Amino acid sequence: MYTPVSIMIVDDEWDVARVIELSIARRGLDTILFNESLLALEHYRQNPKRYSLIVVDWSMPNLNGLDLAKEIRKYDSKVKILLITGWLIEDVLDSIGYKDAKISAVLRKPIDLDDLAQRIDQLCS
Repeated sequence: MYTPVSIMIVDDEWDVARVIELSIARRGLDTILFNESLLALEHYRQNPKRYSLIVVDWSMPNLNGLDLAKEIRKYDSKVKILLITGWLIEDVLDSIGYKDAKISAVLRKPIDLDDLAQRIDQLCS
């Protein structure tokens, strides 16, 4: 039985999140969008096996992307998590909590939509 790829997008910048969502949806993939990390976490707690991939921004109020990823790992150690950030990737990789979050991949903003599509294909295959 075919299980469609479902992707959760979490970014506090609505315009950025919407561009990512539209780019992914154009590829025929199921998406849900949150611009508040705490709401996204609550939704994930209620649906821990629904998503193949979570795209999360690093810098968000209340619960940043790394902390959100660490919380998600309590419910699913295998879901793929793509971290997006405006920071240098080297700074992300050296940050406190990065290893605990078990991030699958990192993309730097501004996001090239072709790079995003390629990374999603890699993570969801």
